[in-house]
Amino acid sequence: MRIAVPTDGEACVAALTSCEAIKLYEDDHGRIVRTSIVPVSGDAQRAIERGGVDVLVCGELTAEERRALAEDGVLLTAGYRGSADACVRAYLGTAIACDPNNNCNYCGHKTECDLGQH
Repeated sequence: MRIAVPTDGEACVAALTSCEAIKLYEDDHGRIVRTSIVPVSGDAQRAIERGGVDVLVCGELTAEERRALAEDGVLLTAGYRGSADACVRAYLGTAIACDPNNNCNYCGHKTECDLGQH
């Protein structure tokens, strides 16, 4: 499985529009076997699409990003904060559950995420 995290330095950022790179993780049954960093020049969504990403681990997403990524078959998992590595470990440890219906698994909305209001 391929997991992507939008980053600024080592930190998982709140949204795709504010990332400087996408950190990609290759998972083999809960164990990270490889990582790589893809600099983002303009369109983070395109970098995710080209990277063959299965899961996006991030802070929050706009409704437009959510729709586009869902069309690409990417499982969305929002509500993460901290270093990219810690966020992926939390995801793999199921610290935050995924929502197959493409709702924000943190606040439950299918549109704009309201993480800042919690």
